[in-house]
Amino acid sequence: MATTAAIVSIGDELLAGDVENTNASWLGTRLTEFGIDVREIRVVPDEAPTIETTVSDLSQTHTLVLTTGGLGSTPDDITIEAVADALGLPLEPNSEAREHVEAAVTEIREDHPDFRHDIETAARYPASAEIIPNHVGIAPGCICGNVYVLPGIPAEMKAVFEHVANGLEGSITSQTLYTETPESHLNTVLSEVSERFDARIGCYPTGELKRIRIVGEEETAVEDATAWLVRHPNIRRDV
Repeated sequence: MATTAAIVSIGDELLAGDVENTNASWLGTRLTEFGIDVREIRVVPDEAPTIETTVSDLSQTHTLVLTTGGLGSTPDDITIEAVADALGLPLEPNSEAREHVEAAVTEIREDHPDFRHDIETAARYPASAEIIPNHVGIAPGCICGNVYVLPGIPAEMKAVFEHVANGLEGSITSQTLYTETPESHLNTVLSEVSERFDARIGCYPTGELKRIRIVGEEETAVEDATAWLVRHPNIRRDV
Protein backbone atom coordinates (compact mmCIF):
# COMPACT_ATOMS: atom_id res chain seq x y z
CA MET A 1 0.00 0.00 0.00
CA ALA A 2 1.28 3.46 -0.89
CA THR A 3 2.56 5.83 1.77
CA THR A 4 0.23 8.83 1.59
CA ALA A 5 0.64 12.31 3.00
CA ALA A 6 -1.47 15.37 3.68
CA ILE A 7 -0.05 18.86 4.12
CA VAL A 8 -1.84 21.33 6.39
CA SER A 9 -0.78 24.96 5.93
CA ILE A 10 -1.89 27.06 8.89
CA GLY A 11 -2.30 30.82 8.84
CA ASP A 12 -4.84 33.57 8.21
CA GLU A 13 -2.22 35.32 6.08
CA LEU A 14 -2.24 32.42 3.61
CA LEU A 15 -6.02 32.48 3.20
CA ALA A 16 -6.02 36.26 2.76
CA GLY A 17 -3.39 36.02 0.03
CA ASP A 18 -0.96 38.18 1.98
CA VAL A 19 1.67 35.43 1.92
CA GLU A 20 2.26 32.94 -0.90
CA ASN A 21 2.04 29.33 0.23
CA THR A 22 5.49 28.26 -0.94
CA ASN A 23 5.82 25.78 1.94
CA ALA A 24 3.16 23.47 0.53
CA SER A 25 4.66 23.33 -2.96
CA TRP A 26 8.17 22.78 -1.56
CA LEU A 27 7.00 20.00 0.75
CA GLY A 28 4.97 18.41 -2.03
CA THR A 29 8.06 18.27 -4.21
CA ARG A 30 10.29 16.86 -1.47
CA LEU A 31 7.78 14.23 -0.35
CA THR A 32 7.26 13.12 -3.94
CA GLU A 33 11.03 12.73 -4.30
CA PHE A 34 10.87 10.25 -1.42
CA GLY A 35 8.16 8.25 -3.18
CA ILE A 36 5.37 9.51 -0.93
CA ASP A 37 1.96 10.08 -2.50
CA VAL A 38 0.77 13.56 -1.49
CA ARG A 39 -3.01 13.29 -1.61
CA GLU A 40 -4.20 16.50 0.04
CA ILE A 41 -3.09 20.05 0.76
CA ARG A 42 -5.34 22.07 3.04
CA VAL A 43 -5.03 25.69 4.12
CA VAL A 44 -6.75 26.50 7.41
CA PRO A 45 -7.04 29.64 9.56
CA ASP A 46 -5.45 30.28 12.94
CA GLU A 47 -8.43 28.75 14.72
CA ALA A 48 -7.86 25.95 17.21
CA PRO A 49 -11.09 24.00 16.51
CA THR A 50 -10.44 24.00 12.75
CA ILE A 51 -6.81 22.92 13.15
CA GLU A 52 -7.82 20.25 15.65
CA THR A 53 -10.55 18.78 13.43
CA THR A 54 -8.39 18.90 10.31
CA VAL A 55 -5.40 17.18 11.92
CA SER A 56 -7.60 14.60 13.62
CA ASP A 57 -9.36 13.67 10.38
CA LEU A 58 -6.26 13.58 8.20
CA SER A 59 -4.17 11.62 10.70
CA GLN A 60 -6.73 8.82 10.45
CA THR A 61 -6.84 8.71 6.65
CA HIS A 62 -3.18 9.26 5.67
CA THR A 63 0.13 7.69 6.58
CA LEU A 64 1.68 11.09 7.32
CA VAL A 65 0.36 14.55 8.12
CA LEU A 66 2.66 17.57 7.96
CA THR A 67 1.58 20.91 9.40
CA THR A 68 3.34 24.22 8.83
CA GLY A 69 2.87 27.43 10.77
CA GLY A 70 1.71 28.54 14.19
CA LEU A 71 4.78 27.72 16.29
CA GLY A 72 5.72 31.28 17.24
CA SER A 73 5.04 33.26 20.40
CA THR A 74 2.15 35.49 19.30
CA PRO A 75 -1.48 34.85 20.33
CA ASP A 76 -2.36 33.36 16.93
CA ASP A 77 0.36 30.70 17.23
CA ILE A 78 -1.78 27.86 18.55
CA THR A 79 -0.73 24.87 16.47
CA ILE A 80 1.02 22.89 19.21
CA GLU A 81 -1.99 22.99 21.52
CA ALA A 82 -4.42 22.23 18.68
CA VAL A 83 -2.39 19.23 17.52
CA ALA A 84 -2.20 17.92 21.09
CA ASP A 85 -5.99 18.18 21.38
CA ALA A 86 -6.45 16.52 17.99
CA LEU A 87 -4.44 13.51 19.13
CA GLY A 88 -5.80 13.42 22.67
CA LEU A 89 -2.43 14.24 24.23
CA PRO A 90 -1.80 16.56 27.17
CA LEU A 91 0.69 19.40 26.92
CA GLU A 92 3.63 19.08 29.27
CA PRO A 93 7.05 20.67 29.80
CA ASN A 94 9.61 19.15 27.45
CA SER A 95 13.22 19.38 28.64
CA GLU A 96 14.70 18.95 25.16
CA ALA A 97 12.49 21.70 23.74
CA ARG A 98 13.32 23.96 26.68
CA GLU A 99 17.04 23.46 26.14
CA HIS A 100 16.68 24.41 22.49
CA VAL A 101 14.50 27.47 23.18
CA GLU A 102 16.80 28.72 25.94
CA ALA A 103 19.86 28.41 23.70
CA ALA A 104 18.13 30.29 20.87
CA VAL A 105 16.90 33.05 23.18
CA THR A 106 20.34 33.41 24.79
CA GLU A 107 21.92 33.86 21.36
CA ILE A 108 19.36 36.50 20.38
CA ARG A 109 19.91 38.41 23.64
CA GLU A 110 23.59 38.80 22.83
CA ASP A 111 22.55 41.36 20.21
CA HIS A 112 19.17 42.34 21.70
CA PRO A 113 19.47 42.35 25.52
CA ASP A 114 15.85 43.43 26.01
CA PHE A 115 14.43 40.53 23.97
CA ARG A 116 11.64 38.79 25.86
CA HIS A 117 10.28 35.32 25.27
CA ASP A 118 8.00 33.10 27.37
CA ILE A 119 10.30 30.10 27.61
CA GLU A 120 7.97 28.14 29.89
CA THR A 121 5.11 28.27 27.38
CA ALA A 122 7.39 27.76 24.38
CA ALA A 123 8.77 24.55 25.90
CA ARG A 124 5.37 22.88 26.39
CA TYR A 125 4.79 20.13 23.84
CA PRO A 126 2.41 17.18 23.50
CA ALA A 127 3.28 14.28 25.79
CA SER A 128 5.66 11.78 24.15
CA ALA A 129 6.41 14.17 21.27
CA GLU A 130 9.73 13.69 19.51
CA ILE A 131 11.43 17.07 19.26
CA ILE A 132 12.90 18.10 15.89
CA PRO A 133 15.73 20.65 16.24
CA ASN A 134 15.35 24.06 14.65
CA HIS A 135 18.80 25.59 14.20
CA VAL A 136 17.42 28.52 12.22
CA GLY A 137 14.82 29.82 14.68
CA ILE A 138 13.48 29.54 18.21
CA ALA A 139 10.63 27.04 18.04
CA PRO A 140 11.57 23.40 17.40
CA GLY A 141 9.27 21.14 15.45
CA CYS A 142 7.97 17.83 16.72
CA ILE A 143 6.59 14.45 15.71
CA CYS A 144 3.44 13.18 17.42
CA GLY A 145 2.51 9.76 16.10
CA ASN A 146 2.14 10.26 12.34
CA VAL A 147 1.87 14.05 12.58
CA TYR A 148 4.92 16.19 11.80
CA VAL A 149 4.64 19.74 13.15
CA LEU A 150 6.90 22.22 11.32
CA PRO A 151 7.46 25.98 11.58
CA GLY A 152 5.85 28.31 9.06
CA ILE A 153 8.83 30.50 8.17
CA PRO A 154 10.16 28.84 4.99
CA ALA A 155 13.83 28.76 5.99
CA GLU A 156 12.94 27.22 9.36
CA MET A 157 10.46 24.78 7.86
CA LYS A 158 13.04 23.49 5.38
CA ALA A 159 15.75 23.15 8.02
CA VAL A 160 13.46 21.25 10.40
CA PHE A 161 12.14 19.00 7.64
CA GLU A 162 15.64 18.00 6.56
CA HIS A 163 16.27 16.64 10.06
CA VAL A 164 13.65 13.95 9.48
CA ALA A 165 13.78 13.59 5.70
CA ASN A 166 16.05 10.55 5.67
CA GLY A 167 13.51 8.61 7.69
CA LEU A 168 10.78 9.09 5.09
CA GLU A 169 10.22 6.49 2.41
CA GLY A 170 7.41 5.65 0.03
CA SER A 171 6.76 3.36 -2.89
CA ILE A 172 5.50 5.81 -5.51
CA THR A 173 7.53 6.23 -8.68
CA SER A 174 7.02 8.76 -11.46
CA GLN A 175 8.23 9.89 -14.86
CA THR A 176 7.77 13.20 -16.68
CA LEU A 177 7.46 13.64 -20.43
CA TYR A 178 7.11 16.77 -22.57
CA THR A 179 5.16 17.82 -25.64
CA GLU A 180 4.00 20.89 -27.57
CA THR A 181 0.85 19.07 -28.70
CA PRO A 182 -2.35 20.89 -27.60
CA GLU A 183 -4.09 19.23 -24.66
CA SER A 184 -7.26 18.64 -26.63
CA HIS A 185 -5.26 16.54 -29.11
CA LEU A 186 -3.86 14.37 -26.30
CA ASN A 187 -7.17 13.15 -24.89
CA THR A 188 -7.28 9.88 -26.82
CA VAL A 189 -3.65 9.02 -26.11
CA LEU A 190 -3.88 9.80 -22.40
CA SER A 191 -7.14 7.90 -22.00
CA GLU A 192 -5.65 4.87 -23.72
CA VAL A 193 -2.50 4.82 -21.59
CA SER A 194 -4.67 4.99 -18.45
CA GLU A 195 -6.60 1.94 -19.65
CA ARG A 196 -3.50 -0.01 -20.66
CA PHE A 197 -1.32 0.54 -17.59
CA ASP A 198 -1.76 0.65 -13.82
CA ALA A 199 -0.66 4.26 -13.49
CA ARG A 200 -2.13 7.75 -13.08
CA ILE A 201 -1.63 10.19 -15.93
CA GLY A 202 -1.76 13.98 -15.73
CA CYS A 203 -1.12 16.73 -18.27
CA TYR A 204 0.00 20.16 -17.06
CA PRO A 205 0.41 23.17 -19.36
CA THR A 206 3.44 25.40 -18.78
CA GLY A 207 3.16 27.90 -21.60
CA GLU A 208 3.39 26.21 -24.98
CA LEU A 209 5.13 23.19 -23.46
CA LYS A 210 3.03 20.59 -21.66
CA ARG A 211 4.27 18.19 -18.97
CA ILE A 212 2.84 14.68 -18.94
CA ARG A 213 3.35 13.02 -15.57
CA ILE A 214 3.02 9.27 -15.06
CA VAL A 215 2.68 8.09 -11.45
CA GLY A 216 2.24 4.63 -9.96
CA GLU A 217 3.23 2.19 -7.25
CA GLU A 218 4.65 -0.34 -9.70
CA GLU A 219 7.88 0.91 -11.26
CA THR A 220 7.47 -1.49 -14.18
CA ALA A 221 4.01 -0.14 -14.98
CA VAL A 222 5.29 3.44 -14.96
CA GLU A 223 8.25 2.54 -17.17
CA ASP A 224 6.03 0.62 -19.61
CA ALA A 225 3.54 3.49 -19.80
CA THR A 226 6.39 5.92 -20.41
CA ALA A 227 7.88 3.78 -23.16
CA TRP A 228 4.47 3.46 -24.80
CA LEU A 229 3.90 7.23 -24.74
CA VAL A 230 7.27 8.22 -26.19
CA ARG A 231 6.51 6.13 -29.28
CA HIS A 232 3.90 8.74 -30.17
CA PRO A 233 4.91 11.77 -32.27
CA ASN A 234 5.96 14.90 -30.38
CA ILE A 235 6.05 13.23 -26.93
CA ARG A 236 9.58 13.08 -25.56
CA ARG A 237 11.60 12.61 -22.38
CA ASP A 238 13.61 15.84 -22.58
CA VAL A 239 12.44 19.44 -22.53
